[in-house]
Amino acid sequence: MKYIRIPVIVILMVTLLLTGTAFAHEDEDSPEIDHLANPLALIMADDGVSSLPVFKGPFPDTANMVFHSQLSPDDLGALPLPGVWVKGMMNDLWGWTSPAGEEYALATNSGGIAVVRVTDPANPVYLGKIQSQSPANFGNIWGDPATFGNYAYFVTEIVGSSVIILDMSGLDALGPASSPDSILPAPVTFFNGGGYLGSHNVRINEASGFAYLAGVRLASNNACGNTTPPDFNTLILDLNTDPTNPDVIACLQNVGEHDFYVVNYTGPDTDHQGKEIAFVFDGRDRTGAAIGGFTEIWDVTDKANIVQLARFRLPGLVFSHNGWTTDEQDFLFIGDELDELVLAGWAFTPLFAQPPVETTNKPQTGTYIVDVSDLDNPVFVERYEDGTVGLDHNFVVEDNKLIIASYTSGTRVLEINRDSEGNVSLSPFAHMDTEPRLQENILNIKQQENFGSAFLGQWGIYAFPNSDTIIASDLNNGLVVMSLSDEPCFGMKCSLE
Repeated sequence: MKYIRIPVIVILMVTLLLTGTAFAHEDEDSPEIDHLANPLALIMADDGVSSLPVFKGPFPDTANMVFHSQLSPDDLGALPLPGVWVKGMMNDLWGWTSPAGEEYALATNSGGIAVVRVTDPANPVYLGKIQSQSPANFGNIWGDPATFGNYAYFVTEIVGSSVIILDMSGLDALGPASSPDSILPAPVTFFNGGGYLGSHNVRINEASGFAYLAGVRLASNNACGNTTPPDFNTLILDLNTDPTNPDVIACLQNVGEHDFYVVNYTGPDTDHQGKEIAFVFDGRDRTGAAIGGFTEIWDVTDKANIVQLARFRLPGLVFSHNGWTTDEQDFLFIGDELDELVLAGWAFTPLFAQPPVETTNKPQTGTYIVDVSDLDNPVFVERYEDGTVGLDHNFVVEDNKLIIASYTSGTRVLEINRDSEGNVSLSPFAHMDTEPRLQENILNIKQQENFGSAFLGQWGIYAFPNSDTIIASDLNNGLVVMSLSDEPCFGMKCSLE
């Protein structure tokens, strides 16, 4: 039997069902939903937001950011998922700048992958999409893109899917697509090496040319050599020789559940300067002890002899979700998708972490800061709280800004500060809430019946390195193009010329 990963959100929902937690009241006239057979239907259908129309920007809850444009999920070819979403929705995104300087959003969604030229941020041009490998499959909820040179790589949690490899060298010559269903006229290849059957994430170190695939499902005939592979695995691909047919050079079992951040190391630890270093965000605790997930640091310079430099848990961290270092590579920021729900005391959370001493109806969104100036001995600094209530998701670092896609709070930009001794701290700098219909008290314990709403809003974020443009994917409201403002401003007037 092939292993099918049960996503975290499904595990949470099944737990709530089995523990008898109350759910949203259904209309007496509404069709009955078999929640045990399809818990995702409850998560996504009863949340009260995903069934609403797209909320169009400019957005009222804005500070020091400018709204430029927006394309809805329907505009990008997103498709409904029967029994899950009644309409097309977004997931992650990434960006790419062509050699000529044209900027593109690579926006994955429930219908596949949309490619949008955003060089003029006020006038995005949709070029077409790569169709989902299995339309209507609930694995379309998750998608992740990354780039290397003129190539883009896309993964999804559709079991039995391939890595999609897109040759972007001809994108600059393309004009607008005729409709949201238009197929992108660009070369695409499919890769299934190493027994690949699907994965949660792909991270590419463009400086080295190696791709790191996280949360990989493997066939019985796989690069790890295990006919009964464990639940979560890592594949490392060498893209340098042939980007369209990479070599599988490493397979690691039962590690790398969720995400990577990989660098050619130039940081302060002289023992490791010049090496390729991977920061590994290994998701949830899988020991059964419910004491929080691990983060690891690997020396991946020799792919045949990967060395674990450190493995650690942080106080209060529940799910090691994602991370990024400062430009100096001396401090690491870690995101946790679930810790706020633990602080709120939601019923399922003992599966993942020990309950807090006191619960709160307004758990503050937090980002973990770790001193990694000694890669072998990371030191926890603090859990920084940014003043919002909600679940943070993905983020990137650009210069001295940490730019977060926070589900119910939208784009949150934090300034990375250094004191005279080089210590790092964070402070609020700007924000744009792209889903203002979500309640501020969404994590109140009484909101468990609206479980899915806690995971709506922004999913992914990307800041183009050579311009001011920032792009975000909002599950319900689509691709949003924005930038930081030149002068301090608040509200919709930030975006009014």
